[in-house]
Formats: sequence, structure tokens, C-alpha cells
Amino acid sequence: MTLSRDEAMGLMVEYGRGASWNKHCFAVADAAARVGAALRGRLAIDLDFLWSAALLHDIGRYVTHDPIRHGVEGYDLLTSLGHEREARVCASHILFGLEASEAARFGLPARDFIPQTVEERLVPLVDFLLENDKPTTLDRRFSSLRIRNADNDFFLNRLDRARERAEVFMRQLNEEIGDRSVESLVAAIRR
Repeated sequence: MTLSRDEAMGLMVEYGRGASWNKHCFAVADAAARVGAALRGRLAIDLDFLWSAALLHDIGRYVTHDPIRHGVEGYDLLTSLGHEREARVCASHILFGLEASEAARFGLPARDFIPQTVEERLVPLVDFLLENDKPTTLDRRFSSLRIRNADNDFFLNRLDRARERAEVFMRQLNEEIGDRSVESLVAAIRR
């Protein structure tokens, strides 16, 4: 069963405890909903699930800020609470998806955690378009991620793959939307 917005916000209050990373989560949720709304009528999108899953994508930061482990912690937490769909987003937003062997390496079930649905794919894309709670471009964000994770070989080795997935999906969405780009929709959020 999909979490309602109120239930998702309740989890953020309980586990986020007002930490600075909460702003990022709310920004991703709002931006994802804005992009989702622009796609409504063109693609089937569950906007309530999208907003809740986007809000909770980084909930594992209550345990760690590691660029990979936070997604695993979020997956573990939400799975333990019975929220499988949202848990999958926590795991699959990491580097725009982990293959089975990569997932197993970090303690996830040994299966692919590659975003499949529009909602699952929108969360990591929008996540990459926000630096903290400020809109950015894919170029600037990936540059920032390289600098911040310079000592994490696994992360860096998979960052180009993540960027390619993000760029391909963004091009597809831009074609669907037509009159505005995903980056411009994300840039329009106000924080």
C-alpha cells in the first residue's frame, strides 16, 4: 500500500528530526511533483506515490550520509515498516540504479535495483538536479559529486553510468513535455 503524503511526512518528522538534509528531501518531492504534473496526460504517473517516494528517497540519512549506504538504510527501514514500493526507490535512486551484484555488495537483496517505472526514474533524475535544496544542472551536479566523493572509487567508477542514464531519461522527458525542459521545471521551485 502506497504511503499517503501525511504518512510520508510523519516518517520524515520521526526519522529526519529536522536535520538539514530534510530540506533537500522536500525540494526533491516538490520538484518531482512539478515535473510529474507536466507529464500528466502524456504518461501514466501516480503523483501521490511520486511525491511520497521522492520525499523519502534519502530517509536513510538518519543513519549515514554515505553516498551509497544511505539508500540501503532507507531501503531497510521502509521495508521493515512494510513500505516496499517506497523502499525500492531508496535503493534504486543510488547512482540511478544498482545491478544485482552491486546491490548484494552493500547488503541489499541480490537483485537489480534499477529504476523501472516513471516515478522510480524521476526521483534520481530530480535528485541529480538539486544541490541540497537549490536547483542546478546535471553538469554542475555531477562535477560536485565527483569532488565530494573523490575518495570513493566504487562511487566514482559508476558515476558516468549514472550520468548517462540521467541524460537519456531527461531527453526522453523533454520530448514528452515539449514546451519546457525538466531542468527549467526543477529550477522553478521556490525554497
